[in-house]
Amino acid sequence: MHPKNDFSSEFAEWDILQGQLIKLFKENNNGRTDLMERGIILLEQIVVNVNQAKPINFSERFDFIIKNKNNYAAFRQLDELFKETKKKLARLRVQLKDK
Repeated sequence: MHPKNDFSSEFAEWDILQGQLIKLFKENNNGRTDLMERGIILLEQIVVNVNQAKPINFSERFDFIIKNKNNYAAFRQLDELFKETKKKLARLRVQLKDK
C-alpha cells in the first residue's frame, strides 16, 4: 500500500461521476457509457495500486460491470465496490499506523 496516497482525488471524482450517472440513468440517457468507463478506470487504478483493498468477489463483480456498462445494476455494483474499497483502505491505513 502507498500510505501517503489515500486516493481522495479518485474517490472525489467518483462522487461527481456518481451524481451525474444517477441523473443519466433516471433520464435513460445513453451518454452514461463514457462516465461508467471513467468510473471503471478509477476503481481499477485504486485496486491495482493497493491489491489488499479488493472487496470480496471483486473479479466477478468487476467483470459484470465491464460487460454491462449501460445497465443500472452494473452502476449500483460499481458504486458498492467504491464504498467497500474505501472502507478497506481505511482499515488498511489503521493497521499500518498500529505497526
